[in-house]
Amino acid sequence: MFILFHQLPLAAMFLAVLALSIAACWLLICLVRFAIPRLGYRMDQPLPIRDSIINTCGALFALIVAFSAAGIWNDAVSARTAVQREADAVETALTLAVVLPEETRPELVDGLQAYLRDVIAIDWPAMARSTPLTNAVFDQSEKHLLGAIHLVSRPNTAAACSPLLNQLLEVRHARLARLTASVAGVTWAQWCAMWLISTTTLLSIIICNSHAFRMQIVAAHLYVLVVSAAYFVILAHDRPFVGRISIQPTAFQGLITR
Repeated sequence: MFILFHQLPLAAMFLAVLALSIAACWLLICLVRFAIPRLGYRMDQPLPIRDSIINTCGALFALIVAFSAAGIWNDAVSARTAVQREADAVETALTLAVVLPEETRPELVDGLQAYLRDVIAIDWPAMARSTPLTNAVFDQSEKHLLGAIHLVSRPNTAAACSPLLNQLLEVRHARLARLTASVAGVTWAQWCAMWLISTTTLLSIIICNSHAFRMQIVAAHLYVLVVSAAYFVILAHDRPFVGRISIQPTAFQGLITR
């Protein structure tokens, strides 16, 4: 479901999150104002619920948002590092290809160029859809890389091409790190915990201000605005390769021979 939010423009994403939050807010307001008289309490009197529960739930929500944001930041840094490592290793491998025999060098260069084209044309759209790593779509680009490794590993070239082989292996390691980072992000457990804590906090605010309707509306909507901003930031940065501010294959595009 979240993939739909990830693909929205940033303004539309924030408005969608805000609209859902406001809808949930009014649902809770209606439920509270419906339930209070039926539980034997008067609407014009404060309920026997301490305000400290709001502070406690708010602190817990801030803690889990900070925990999730730290994980997102680390995932983004790891993804960008993996992409740059992979591009640098491919560039170095293309440079070191001069050590190969004349009859072998074009095959390696063509294989690496095909790998770059498939990474851009196949891998990146698949990562933007959060495609699982086990999907066969990633085999297309990998076969070019494996072919290059096999070419350099032949007995008649392996001894003289050890640095080149090391770079090709570095490309594969960085590729695996990139693909792993593409499916990283906030887990379902974290989303459920954030939703549960934020909803409980909102419910507490609505209940504690039930005796003053205007204050109830203002306090609830102020909290909804803050929570929507927190959810928006997490959604916008949740997946390094998904969304309008995702990592682009710029480092690979500059290596393709035109």
